[in-house]
Amino acid sequence: MKSLAFAAVVVSWFVAAPAWAHKPSDAHLRLAVDDDAITGRLDIAVRDLDGALGLDADGNGQITWAELTTSGPRIADYVERRLVLGADGTACQQHLGQAELAELSDGAYWAIPLSATCTHKPTSLDVTYSLLFDIDSMHRGLAHVAEQTVIIRDARPVRVTLDDATSFRSFVKEGVWHIWMGIDHIMFLLCLVLPAVFQRRTQRWTAADSLRDVCKEVFETVTAFTLAHSITLVISAVGLVTLPSRFVETAIALSVVAAALNNLLRTIDARWAVAFALGLLHGFGFSSVLIDLGLPSHELIGALLGFNLGVELGQAAIVLALLPVLFWIRRTIAYQALLWAGSGTVAIIATLWSYQRCFT
Repeated sequence: MKSLAFAAVVVSWFVAAPAWAHKPSDAHLRLAVDDDAITGRLDIAVRDLDGALGLDADGNGQITWAELTTSGPRIADYVERRLVLGADGTACQQHLGQAELAELSDGAYWAIPLSATCTHKPTSLDVTYSLLFDIDSMHRGLAHVAEQTVIIRDARPVRVTLDDATSFRSFVKEGVWHIWMGIDHIMFLLCLVLPAVFQRRTQRWTAADSLRDVCKEVFETVTAFTLAHSITLVISAVGLVTLPSRFVETAIALSVVAAALNNLLRTIDARWAVAFALGLLHGFGFSSVLIDLGLPSHELIGALLGFNLGVELGQAAIVLALLPVLFWIRRTIAYQALLWAGSGTVAIIATLWSYQRCFT
């Protein structure tokens, strides 16, 4: 068991620390299978348990060791009701061990050892995980089973086939989800695509005539963005280059400001160059998602490939949905308002993000 001094420092740290931009609420479920026995550990952030169960009894904004240990039975009951393990459709008999504090990269976690005995050696595990979703729809349960990582986003039961390629599909979905839920990445992509239907001719700007030419330009821009963020995603995820999260998230917000201002000033017509230069920053942001998952080294390549593929599919869906609409309205006042007022609004919002991520 950790010392009381360590516990007090670690538990109170998460309250004083600023929220990490882009850092979702995660819990880690690590399981190993040996014949008919399952062993493992569930790590839940103390801040999340406080949100679900109200651990701060005196309301002073800090969770003390005494408050945490006093709430131990309530935490165990909460976990037992919301985490059920099974083997091939048959429930296993579970048991929770003595919990203790664990310090992960983003704060204090309540680490609960667990074991389960099944009626037979499983070929697949059934995981019903429903912690925290009712108070945080963005919560993720990260189930590390054998040599796979499965990302659980809702309370529906998940079946993990042992020795299967479930992880790759899971990371493809996570890449798509990250793009669709990452408002800063979406705004950056929109700022790159918006001007494509309004092109320079001699010294004048006018609506594009050819959808084919527009698609060609957008393809070059999106490809440059893809190449750039893929480079930094890989070198960051494998540990060749690591940058502080605060710096990366602030720089990503500033990249959105730069892309929006370029739409207003039209300083650089070659948007593929803008996409490549600023896309390098976004790759570091994408890699932080994979790093947060705590992947073992043998999963890293599959996770990188799956996640990056998901990112490309997610952004391709956005572009394919947006581009025909922009081309259709390119000669209207609505498009001019969207281009100029929209880009100005994005620049202001992203400037506020930059300040918040850097100084709060």
